[in-house]
Amino acid sequence: MSTPPRLDRAHRGGRRRDPAADRAILDGTLALLGEGHSFAELSMDLVAQRAGVARATVYRRWRNKEELVLAALGSLDLPVPPLDGLGLREKLVTLVDQLRHRGQDTPLHRLIGSLLGEAVRRPHLVARFEETVVAARREALSEVLREGVASGELRAGLDPDDAVELLVGPMASRLILRQRPVDSVAFAETIVDTFLNGTRAHPAGTDPGTP
Repeated sequence: MSTPPRLDRAHRGGRRRDPAADRAILDGTLALLGEGHSFAELSMDLVAQRAGVARATVYRRWRNKEELVLAALGSLDLPVPPLDGLGLREKLVTLVDQLRHRGQDTPLHRLIGSLLGEAVRRPHLVARFEETVVAARREALSEVLREGVASGELRAGLDPDDAVELLVGPMASRLILRQRPVDSVAFAETIVDTFLNGTRAHPAGTDPGTP
């Protein structure tokens, strides 16, 4: 006799998970955070009311509001753009400029600001946000930088982790900390060109500051 298929948590008891309910819950969470509710003020009951679902429906999907908030933030993230066929500068500009779309054309930059306010009280929440939402994009940038070092375009010994901070910091500061819009790709190009000016490999004996 064959073994019956295992049911995951979403299907236990014969209930099929409703994608519309998932979306309503995530949208309700984002709406509440976007309206200024802090993480402390947010509750599963409040989210259920906003989404128009039962409290149990929320808990069947997420065990606590931390998981729910991370899922809601993750739902706003954009996939890493294709980079095949691009040169080093073009790859870096593409990745840095996507931060503009990711943080400016969605409510994500406002919600990240709220999340940063929890950094001292709940550092594990920020760490999980890093793992859930940020890690893939950071790794894409790190991989491009490692390729640049391996090809000789970037100087040997460049630390990819430090370099990523140099690339994403100005865009994050402009959008999240200063709340200033970025109208075009030009700002990303400026960031990347300034970065490359200080990190490109130079023939032995030459002055990096010489054009």
